[in-house]
Amino acid sequence: MKNNFIWPACVLALGLSLAGCKDALDIAPLQSIDAATGYNTSQKVAAAVVGAYARLDNARLYGSDLVLVPELLAGDGYVNWDGSFQNYRQIRAHTQIATLSNAEGIWTQAYAAINQCNLVLANLDVVTDPGQKSQYEGEVSFIRGTMYFELVRLYAQQYQAGGANAQPGVPINLVPVTTTEQADIKLARSTVQEVYAQVIKDLQNAITKLPAQNVSRASKYSAEAMLARVYLQQGNYAAARTAANDVITNSGSTLVGSVAAVFANRNSAESLFEIQQNDQNNAGTSNDGLATYFAGYSPNGDQTVLYGRGDVSIRGIVAPDPFYSKSYYDRFTGFAALYDSLDVRGPDTLSAITTKKLIYRSDGNNRSGRLRTLKWRTYGQNIPVVRLAEMYLIRAEGDVRAGNTASATRDVNTIRARSGATPYQAATLDIVLRERQLELAFEGFRIHDLRRTNRIVIAAIAAKPATADAPATPAVPAVLASDQRFILPIPQREINNNSLLTQNAGY
Repeated sequence: MKNNFIWPACVLALGLSLAGCKDALDIAPLQSIDAATGYNTSQKVAAAVVGAYARLDNARLYGSDLVLVPELLAGDGYVNWDGSFQNYRQIRAHTQIATLSNAEGIWTQAYAAINQCNLVLANLDVVTDPGQKSQYEGEVSFIRGTMYFELVRLYAQQYQAGGANAQPGVPINLVPVTTTEQADIKLARSTVQEVYAQVIKDLQNAITKLPAQNVSRASKYSAEAMLARVYLQQGNYAAARTAANDVITNSGSTLVGSVAAVFANRNSAESLFEIQQNDQNNAGTSNDGLATYFAGYSPNGDQTVLYGRGDVSIRGIVAPDPFYSKSYYDRFTGFAALYDSLDVRGPDTLSAITTKKLIYRSDGNNRSGRLRTLKWRTYGQNIPVVRLAEMYLIRAEGDVRAGNTASATRDVNTIRARSGATPYQAATLDIVLRERQLELAFEGFRIHDLRRTNRIVIAAIAAKPATADAPATPAVPAVLASDQRFILPIPQREINNNSLLTQNAGY
């Protein structure tokens, strides 16, 4: 890659800067240091590890786009984009182009984090304490593997279990970039198989190096939980089930009282890894940030203060809205209707400050009356990336695919019981997959689940006969998740700078 392809923002070679990097509990900017001495002590390596974590809450990574973009890509019947930003509108409408700013931003920031990890790994010998050295290696291996996993899922065709998986993935770079000459080296796209192999290698290494408990940073079980997710995406259900079961059994994590509590509290007992934010340091309170996009409410209930832009709404109209004709109204429609009436994860007609459920009726910015999620409510909240409920659902899917219906049913009903939902008598694969959508909604899972199972993203439209007022219209077939429009383009700037890169189909 060339130019900005793999330059890290927290550690820039030849003018190395750790400004804005933060530790687990406190946030203190560090002064710029020279690249030649940037990693020559244990303390500086430790600071660089903290900087790698800090990278993850960038708005183009987990601070916004690694959650929001997968949701919008599979938004049909699920969420609307009501905001004014045309880049997100393109993603939701599946009309994104090769110069899409989000595609470039995710790519650049992910490789920035990867390069910072490479820099730490290349300088571990200065760390004299064996325990610290092992932990730092595990932490950056976890971050690097996770970033490559996110990249290959967004920019490449789905991994096919049992296949060669020779389709283009993303470039793999394991060498730190510290000079402009190194930055000019061009790399071709590795295959999907090669990228997944590197992801698994990194996460397996992290599992062996990380402590079982690591406060607000990655632990052994953070890495194993992420590995379970990787195996699931590959269709390696037995391995996914084994990893998830070990996390459930041995991590010490427990389901908390409600899904809302996971997001309202920092580093809850259910959280296996989350991005650390606070009110002063977060992904943004104006034009970025998950609460900025998803929230839309009046915290005082009097409209004197409005919270969030209200750009994302959940499909389900709960009150007359002048944007739609009256015939469109229904109490709950679309995705919101999938929750049963007892399920506290579902919708009601109350506002954010009065509801006892997780989906509320907006009384804030941008089309008041739409449905919003309380998962993303405050700008400075932590961002759960992996939580125990997902492990129960991975184990359930592994079991149901293996014919172990009773154990799959127990796990699904454990998740449903926590939210007051009606239990199932017997879980099927469709039930497990739907429960994933209900439990993990608005957390960045939707398009990845639809792609790995090749399910319908855009429903078919039936043919309509001609009427006195309109001509006949032909039927439109359903669009499956294997369609190329659900893959992001390789950023055009990278294509222009690197003759070895190939573009994805359709761009």
